[in-house]
Amino acid sequence: MYKNIAGLFISYVCIITITFAQVGIETKKIESGTVIKVPNKNNDSVIKSKNPQNDIIKKEKQQTPSEVESKESAAETGEFNLYRTPSVVGRDSLKKGLNNTQLVKISEEIKIDCVWVKVRDYYTIWDSRNVNPYQWNVDKLRDTTHITLYQPEKGELWASPLETTLTTSCFGHRWGSFHSGIDLNLKTGDPVYSLFDGIVRISTFLAGYGNAVVVRHKNGLETLYGHLSKCKVEVGQEIKSGQIIGLGGSTGWSTGPHLHLEVRYAGYAFNPALLYDFNKEDQLLFQEFDLMPHHFAHILGQVRQKITHTVIAGETLQSISVKYNVAIHNIARKNQLTIFSVVKEGQKLIIF
Repeated sequence: MYKNIAGLFISYVCIITITFAQVGIETKKIESGTVIKVPNKNNDSVIKSKNPQNDIIKKEKQQTPSEVESKESAAETGEFNLYRTPSVVGRDSLKKGLNNTQLVKISEEIKIDCVWVKVRDYYTIWDSRNVNPYQWNVDKLRDTTHITLYQPEKGELWASPLETTLTTSCFGHRWGSFHSGIDLNLKTGDPVYSLFDGIVRISTFLAGYGNAVVVRHKNGLETLYGHLSKCKVEVGQEIKSGQIIGLGGSTGWSTGPHLHLEVRYAGYAFNPALLYDFNKEDQLLFQEFDLMPHHFAHILGQVRQKITHTVIAGETLQSISVKYNVAIHNIARKNQLTIFSVVKEGQKLIIF
């Protein structure tokens, strides 16, 4: 009898062992096309978005430099398809090597950019090197454009570019040239924040601007942040208002640490002070804004002029294109050159 009981017990143990072994070997399969829900993360880099209507201010605890360094997150919440191939948005007009056109690969979150294209036709162009690649018909700037700057009901807020804002140079003519942005005082290493939600179009070193980030926003505007000591975001990254996009510095053509801030529509800069009063706590002046022709008076006054440039020592087509905010391939085409052509001192180039 004891032998029978012992035999049954041994058989039972063997069955259980085999069963667990099979379970351990079995691999859980994820079907192609499965949509995986990503849990919300505590995104500490989104810290200064504001909703003036509800007087809501999101604040973050004080961070050490090492903590700031480690927080380079994109907006990694929502849904994504595990098996979908990242989309390709347009052609980058910068060519590298011998006739190799660089393609900008955008992560799946950037599907939203297709919606923006329907709203702003000039956004069909994606260029990760040139500040103004659009060459939008400047006559269209003679129309009033209505812009909704932020929509709190959709979770689209706004932010100040710095913790503390002190204007050191304004928009307009300065030192014999035109200053297309506002300069704000900062210390090297201070975090710089995105004004609105958007997608990073440029994050690189640009002649004049130094290390710079350009963000394409859902409201139809673009903002440029220049002279950074370090860019903290990548091209194609979707970001939220108040997210750190870089650290302040004095790179490029700069006389000292400061943030050069530009606001652009269709590639053309207008005065950021039309939207922000940096002396106030609630700095953004409006939720709805009408962009009018006289806001581009500095551009419209030169529309019918033929602009030429005489090359000085050390200049390249790239540096000239940045200086005039004209795409390098447009300058090359007007002067029967290629974007790889070497220009000579004293050579005259047609810009417009």
